[in-house]
Amino acid sequence: LGYLASTLRNLGRWDVYHFHFGRTLIPPHNLDLPLHRALGRRVVFHYHGCDVRDRRHMLATHTHSTCSECDPFCIPSRQKRILASAVSYADAELVSTPDLLESAPRARHLPVAIDLAEYPWAPTAGAPKLVLHAPTNRLIKGTRYVEHAYAACRSRFPNVRFETIERVPFAALRERLAEADVVVDQVFMGWYGMVAVEAMALGKPVLCFIRDDFEPRLRDCPIVRCTKEDLGERLAALLADDAGRRDLGERGRAYVEREHAAPVIAARLLNLYRSFDAAPEPARG
Repeated sequence: LGYLASTLRNLGRWDVYHFHFGRTLIPPHNLDLPLHRALGRRVVFHYHGCDVRDRRHMLATHTHSTCSECDPFCIPSRQKRILASAVSYADAELVSTPDLLESAPRARHLPVAIDLAEYPWAPTAGAPKLVLHAPTNRLIKGTRYVEHAYAACRSRFPNVRFETIERVPFAALRERLAEADVVVDQVFMGWYGMVAVEAMALGKPVLCFIRDDFEPRLRDCPIVRCTKEDLGERLAALLADDAGRRDLGERGRAYVEREHAAPVIAARLLNLYRSFDAAPEPARG
């Protein structure tokens, strides 16, 4: 009844309905989609991960991917239903990371957005004191390899704390990121996540695995590229380079301002929405 009440309140109220994770007003079968179409409203589907990621394809195609060591919780039948609904009803499909384009080939990549007012410049100076890793899912992020790298670096940097932080409130995570000298994102996906964006906004150097085929998408991105095999070596080199960390921190903030600031992403979304007015409603399959 809650879904029905929400649908009745919102049906026809907006020009564009932008749905995340393949869930509309009446999930899981998204029964409201024909109603939006009948009323002439436009629909956007925005995917963020296992809502559409094709595990079988990723494992067969890539040596390293988010699916490499994860405990699978994706539901292929639901993924197929979401993508089929998009073919029939969506005017546009978006993904938050480009690896998802392999699973949702009709989509386009829209980078994640950040409110920079919530992330004041907080560079650290002097000898490093804290390395931070903040996984939302240890298996997807490759946390065990991060902690192996920590172990390899501890004897060389006895005054540095190497921490993995999990399941903390948003404000607490932001405070810890502001204290960090270096942030390690992930070693599987091949792209960087929201924690990396937050860290760069605060002026922190970030280590992350970036797929070679994604490099053309990046413009002066200061993330230190690494793999699960060489993470320890890359981390040690960064900890030993005070000037390098400062430079990466400055470049990281500038990169986020250019590529991820909320007004930048909002403008791209508005351009997409306005393009619907200039184009006739597409024929649906």
